[in-house]
Order: sequence, then structure tokens, then C-alpha cells
Amino acid sequence: MSVIDFDSENLVVDWISFNIQGLTDPRTIAYGLSKHFTSHVLIDDEPKIGFHGFKKKYKVSVRQYTGSKGYWVGTQIIFSGKNAAHFYKLIKTQEFDWKILMTDQHTLSLGRIDLYFSRTNGSNDTIKSFDAFLVDSRTQIQNHTTTRHIRLQDFPDGKVLKVNRRNNSLHYRVYQKDQGVRFELEFKHRQTQLVQDYLFNNQLDIFEDKLVLQYFKYSGQVLRLDYRYTDWIVDFRRRYRLVNPSNPSLLTSYLENRIMAEEEEERLFHLLQFLSFIKSLELNPFKDCKRLRVKKQNYYRLKFPLSKFVKFTGIQISNQPDRKKLIGYFKQLHKLDAIVKEFSDGAFRSYVCFLYVECENPSGKAWVVEVFAAEELFWFLYPFQLPKSFLISSQKNDLRLKVLFMKSLAVSDQEKRLDLEEFFNAINVRNNQLIKIKKSMIQLLKDLVKDEIIHNQLEILFKSGKKKEGLIKILTASDITRRIKYLIFTENINNQI
Repeated sequence: MSVIDFDSENLVVDWISFNIQGLTDPRTIAYGLSKHFTSHVLIDDEPKIGFHGFKKKYKVSVRQYTGSKGYWVGTQIIFSGKNAAHFYKLIKTQEFDWKILMTDQHTLSLGRIDLYFSRTNGSNDTIKSFDAFLVDSRTQIQNHTTTRHIRLQDFPDGKVLKVNRRNNSLHYRVYQKDQGVRFELEFKHRQTQLVQDYLFNNQLDIFEDKLVLQYFKYSGQVLRLDYRYTDWIVDFRRRYRLVNPSNPSLLTSYLENRIMAEEEEERLFHLLQFLSFIKSLELNPFKDCKRLRVKKQNYYRLKFPLSKFVKFTGIQISNQPDRKKLIGYFKQLHKLDAIVKEFSDGAFRSYVCFLYVECENPSGKAWVVEVFAAEELFWFLYPFQLPKSFLISSQKNDLRLKVLFMKSLAVSDQEKRLDLEEFFNAINVRNNQLIKIKKSMIQLLKDLVKDEIIHNQLEILFKSGKKKEGLIKILTASDITRRIKYLIFTENINNQI
């Protein structure tokens, strides 16, 4: 299983505060914090105690409330901005002692934590396009949620969208900052109560997992996902649906949509088959695999019976030539480096490789495969999961069709285009075989709809420029002709969290 945490999703802790109910003398806590921070103590919002001899790079605000101004009685500890990020880093590295904030007489609680994601503006992102995104997001909130406190304010750098009141358990803000857009969510009250025990008990994996899921769930509810400003939310939803998939499936990353030679298509397809198989093993390389380190790169040993891979993919081996062909595929794994150029996001280009591969049959009864695979293969967050029907290809044109589907689906845009003109130009078959291919194409589309990967709506774009709309579920072979340029359908991202 891939790790979902603040680092993996590029979320930054921008505020973290604690409440200590009834604590009226904060000096001990302020002194304890001075090991890492310059403490500023305020009593009823008035500066009272300074620690000038303990100046540090980072700061903390310790605020005592006596109840004289109608506030509660107790002490609040606040880390903001870079101070909050540094404090949370100390927690993760176990350099912070929770005993500093915990006393036998008083109860410590997590008051608030803020997370933000910062998306860098692209060359086509303008103040006008950003403002339009916020206006449309406000309309979506008004029409599709029960939230009624929404503010859209104008500032010199563009509009700022605020969702919910500041004292709500969730308060969301979207605004321009530092040549990018910041998406900031405040967690308070019930939201912090649900996760604080995981924080105090150093169960940070659970703490972060729950906050990350809530962050992305809420972001998806209040923002329009058909703008490029929210491509990071769409990417997360694609990847999240891969966590503990219930059935075998084919995994892929973003692919370059270009014409490939037949040999390249076959190599790419087999590579994706094997990467999907590795993912299905759900191994922790640190615990389950022998490690080999070559310079700065880690490789981990996988050893499995060939029959396990055959079962995962559903490949039918009916004779000795079939078995020899499959064994030959594994023998060629270490030569597949050239295929990594097919991955357009760059994540695979430097480290997807298999250092060592061996196939042997020591007992004379069962073949065993041994592979040393790059460490990153175990942790890479694949954004696309395709149905089980994509795992195996029965013959040449079937493989070509499935690679065409993969290329059309594994692009960042939610609108997908299946290039039928390219496909029909590449095959030369008799009419009865062509009908079988068309039926297979329709079945793959229906599988994608069934698995909620794409919507049922379909647009057919003809070479003449004419368009026709329809439903995939009622598509027939007669609807698929050589006059079609593209089949256009839309990714279903609405129910992926």
C-alpha cells in the first residue's frame, strides 16, 4: 500500500495550537519550549513575560486567559507559519517531549491545525482565469452544499474565496500567494478532537492519513474540478482509488500519447503487467525483501513462482511454447530501460530498471522467478487503475487496442480521446475479424463504465467534423465505423474518495 501523508501530498502545516484548560501559570511551559523556540507570553492578550536570554530562530506564542475579559480560563500555545512547520518536524523526528505540555492537573487538547497546498501558476494562468475559477466554485458551493457562509472578496492580487465562518470546525480559504495559488484549510473543534489522540500518542501515520483524506474530500466538495487549478485534487483522487484494490487490475502512470511501433507497444504492455503484479504483492521492501545497494540506489529482491504471476494476470498457458515465451519475457526485463521514456511525468525515467533477473526450474516441476527491482517501484503513486480485462491480451490486434485505450486514459485531462483513425490505419483484417475487434472495443468501454472509471456518456467525432452523442451501454458494433476520428468520453472522478 502506498503511504498517504503530508509529505506525499505536498501539504504544509501552517498553524498548530493547543489548549490547556485551567492552567493559570504558563511559565513552566514557556521555559520548556525555550529549548527550541523563543517564547512570547501574553496574559489576556497583553505582553507580560519575555525570555530575552533564550532567543531562537523560531517563535511560539503562549497566551494565558484569566477569564477577566469573558474568555475561558487556561493557556493557549500557538505555532504559526514556519514556526508551525518546524514544530511539527520536531514531532515527526521525535525531538519534542510531550511532557512539556502535559500536566497531571490539566487537560491538553489540540485546538487547531491548518494545512495548505500551494499550486504554482502556469504560463496560461491569469488573474482573470483565477477569478472565474473562484466565482464558479462559489456557485457550486451554493448549489450543491448546505454551506451558506461564503465570502468572495476582491484584493489587488485577485479574489479570495472564504468558505464557512472562522469559528466553524472547517474553514477554507483560496487565494493568490508567491506566484501561485494557496488552498488552506483550518481544522478545529470536532475535527481536531477526532485526531488528537493519534498525535499525542505519536501515531502520526494515522493522524496524517485522516487529515489528508478530510482535506482532499472537503477540497473536492467546495471547488470546481474542471479547472486546471484543481488538477492536484483530481490526481489525488485517481491515486486514492488504488489503495487496496479489491480485484487484480492494470496500473499505469501518465503516458505520452504518441504512435508506437508494434514491438514498443508489446514491451510497454508487459512492463505495466509486471509493475501491476509487484504492486499487488503489497510488500514492504524494508521488511519483506533482501536489499542490494548500488551506489545511491536501492534494489530489492523479489522471488516468486511463475504460476503466481500467471494467476494474477489470467494468462492462459496451454503448451510449452506459451511457457517459453513467458519465461523469455522475464529474461528480458533487465533490458527494458528504454521503455521508460514512455512515461511523460518523468518519475520513471531515472530509476525504473531491473538490475538482475533469473528464471529457473530447480525441482523440474515449477519455474521460479527472481528479480532485483528498484526501490521506487514499491512506493510510486500510480494514478490510474484499469479493469482486470486490461491485464491480458489474446493476440496482436487486441494488445494494440488495449495500448490505445491506455494511452487515451492515462492523460491528465479529464476528457479522454480514443483515436480510432490511428487504430484503423494500423490494422489490416478481414471483416469478420474487424467485427470482433469492434465488439471487444465496446466491451472495454463498458468495463470502464462498470468500474466507474469513465462516465456512460459518449461523444463521437467524425472525420468530417460532425458530432454525435450517445451512451456507451447501448453502443453496438455498427456504430463503430472507419468514418470516426475520435471517441470522446469523460473520466469519473466524483466518487473516488
